[in-house]
Order: sequence, then structure tokens, then C-alpha cells
Amino acid sequence: MPEFDPNLPCVTIAPLKRAFDVLFSGFFILLLWPVFFIILILIALEDIIHLQFFAPLFYVEKRISRGQPVNFIKFNIFKPQVIRALKKSKTFIFTKELEHDGASLTRVGRVLQKIYLDELPQLLSIFVGDISVVGPRPVNLEVYKKQLARQNYTKKVIKSGLTGPYQSRKGMTDITQYEWDREYILFCAHNPGWKIVLFDLSIIFRTIGVIFRARGI
Repeated sequence: MPEFDPNLPCVTIAPLKRAFDVLFSGFFILLLWPVFFIILILIALEDIIHLQFFAPLFYVEKRISRGQPVNFIKFNIFKPQVIRALKKSKTFIFTKELEHDGASLTRVGRVLQKIYLDELPQLLSIFVGDISVVGPRPVNLEVYKKQLARQNYTKKVIKSGLTGPYQSRKGMTDITQYEWDREYILFCAHNPGWKIVLFDLSIIFRTIGVIFRARGI
């Protein structure tokens, strides 16, 4: 199998998969709104303690989903001064690098990032249809351009997801993220909606195991 495949089919999201996305995200938004509220209070309290009175509660950046830029929303886990310094220097912000640098995270942020709770606002993105529950994880524009230059079209042909087949096996597979994403794309292109939903459910359940082991996504 070649490392990259320029012939991946564009995948039209099956109506049943979209219906599952709406029901899944709507249910968990209603179920977890107290958790959202508590997290926002904790973020705000830490900002106040450090005299950061106008620090944002959410972190928003552009990511790519099916070849289109969408707003990628997370709880703000970064120290405000770190983001301000990067924006002032006009440096492209790679959040993954910041997440692995503990000094760039707030105390609340370190906990949220470790157990994946910083990603909860993405349920809103799923509900409005920007991303799906399951799909290749979204990347920023800089990474997307590099992937296209290498003929990696996995982020162009299907909606990105809150989790994906690679993320559900994090720490348990030697297969690359590209290969897992490619297999998922081909599965969605050649199977009916009900099979895709069942496959998505299996990925979600495996992802829950990864979260409980605090491996991150």
C-alpha cells in the first residue's frame, strides 16, 4: 500500500450517519451542560486568581473539515500570555505543541487536556454539521497544506471527527494515522448508513477506553 493515495473517493455523509451525529451531540449537550458550566467557572476562577480578568473561556481556531475551514472550539486550556505572545510575534500557533508543553497550560487546562474534557465544546460543532462524531481528526490550515503537498487527501474527502479510528487505538497500534483514516474513508464510501453507524459506535466505545486510561486523543 502506498503511503499516500490521491485517488481516495469523496464521501457523501449518509443521512443515517448525520442523524446519529445530531442525536448523539444533542443528547450529550443536554446531559453535560452542568459539566460545561462547572468547567467554565473553574477556568474563570483561575483567570481571576492570576488577575487575567478578560481571558477567553474558549479557544477558537480554524481547522479543516472535508476541505473547508471551520471554527474549531475548545475550552481555553492555555495561559493567556502564551497565546498573546504568539499572536504578537505572528507565529503560526500549533496547539498540539502547546498541549505537550506543560508550561503553556493552565492548571485547570492540564487536567482537562489529560482527560479530553477540553474537547467538549466540539459537540456544538457536531450538532451544526461542521464535523462528525467519527472521522479523521481536523488539522489546521498549515498542516493541511503540507498534507495536500504530499498527496494526503484524508482531510479533504470526508468530514473531520471528534474522534477517529486511530484515536480509538491510541497507544495500541503500530499502524499510522493516515492508514487508519484511509480505511475509515473507504468503509464509509462502500457501506450503507446503518453499517457506518455501527462502525462509529465501535470506535466511540474504544475511544471511551482510551479516555479512561488518560492517553489523550
